[in-house]
Amino acid sequence: MVIQKVKKILIILVPLALIFTVFLYKNSQKTTPTPPDNPEIEEKKGDRTIPNNDSEVQEEHEDIIFPDDVSVKQRKSDVKYAYELWKEQYVKRIEGNQYYVSYDNDHNTVSEAQGYGMLIMVMMEEQFDIKTKNFFDGMFRYAKDHPSDRNDSFMVWRQFRQDDGSMKDDKSGKFTGSATDGDMDIAYALLMADQLWGSDGNINYKQEAIWIINALMDSVVNQEEWTLKLGDWVKDNDLKYGKATRTSDWMVGHVAVFYEVTGDERWKKVFDKIIALTMSIQDHFSSETGLLPEFIWKQEGEWVPVDSYFLEGEKDSSYSYNACRVPWRLAAGYFYTKDKQLKHQLEKINSWVMEAAQGNPSSIKAGYDLDGNALVSYSDISFIAPFAASASIDAENQEWLNLLWGKMTEELGTNETSKYYSDSIRLLVMLFMEKAGD
Repeated sequence: MVIQKVKKILIILVPLALIFTVFLYKNSQKTTPTPPDNPEIEEKKGDRTIPNNDSEVQEEHEDIIFPDDVSVKQRKSDVKYAYELWKEQYVKRIEGNQYYVSYDNDHNTVSEAQGYGMLIMVMMEEQFDIKTKNFFDGMFRYAKDHPSDRNDSFMVWRQFRQDDGSMKDDKSGKFTGSATDGDMDIAYALLMADQLWGSDGNINYKQEAIWIINALMDSVVNQEEWTLKLGDWVKDNDLKYGKATRTSDWMVGHVAVFYEVTGDERWKKVFDKIIALTMSIQDHFSSETGLLPEFIWKQEGEWVPVDSYFLEGEKDSSYSYNACRVPWRLAAGYFYTKDKQLKHQLEKINSWVMEAAQGNPSSIKAGYDLDGNALVSYSDISFIAPFAASASIDAENQEWLNLLWGKMTEELGTNETSKYYSDSIRLLVMLFMEKAGD
């Protein structure tokens, strides 16, 4: 009887114990509810998008910071919008399925613009999967169709649009031929195209790039000073221009890649010379600002800023519309090489501009002397955007970068301030940051 009673009790208790165990397990798995990772759920603050999910704010990258007051979705949307506006306004098609980038109201162009265009096209497909190969190839065909008469590996520096829509090379004056920065960007863009699309199609991107790179070494690098000359029209023994260089041509990232691709040790000498000259100018002529002048030249054995009206105008010895690109170009070089001297040079520039602007990017002026005195009263995105590239090297600059990005994106769209130069530099800085964050 006792055994039968125990059996009955167990029949009742065992199922109850199992139920109770399941209940405890399920409750142990419960946590605070997490909202779904939905980028569409956002709060609006003014006309800027503020994410309400912290995981959306910014990807974690060791070597670059992004603005952290906008979502990843918003940031990428800003870049794509800037690209669509840029393409609609400046990219022109001509006969022969060729494309070029218009740089003024008369739709003329220069090799600088073509280099920018090719960089933008290859990076837009690389970063955003927007199909741009047809534009890129058309831009390269255009460059090939307008060779320098001094070295046909290069693009002649300027063309004028004719009434019939064709483009005519500028053959007037003594400064015809190539411009160094345009060909350097074209070569670098071709290397990127080889990485993205391969070189087995109609254009052998890598071989075309190497031809330009080798021609740059032979015709544009001063073989005694290891400096980049202004173009293929300058001979090493030219008394005025042979030992002169434009600081905005100091694309140290490009130079490092040119060495890597060709194995030509001479490119290492060019790289080292750029670093040394940057340090020398910052130490002796801009110790408080870190700013570089438009041009420098070698006088009585020393590299110094040129005189006014050396080549382009009164501000040739100042930080103006050429040199404004230097913070972006140096930052690009730093992200590729991680060179500590480059970072130190960028930090000097960053420290000065943050103090000079007092935390307000709108206070950045479109030109300074090397002591940091403003030369004009107005601002320009082409001066503001490159400081965003240099700010992105250090997390301590986060608040400043947020402000710069906000200024860069607040006036996206066609307006009275729209210009090829500033719109192109802004977009290139945006794309540089996306690529550096890969």
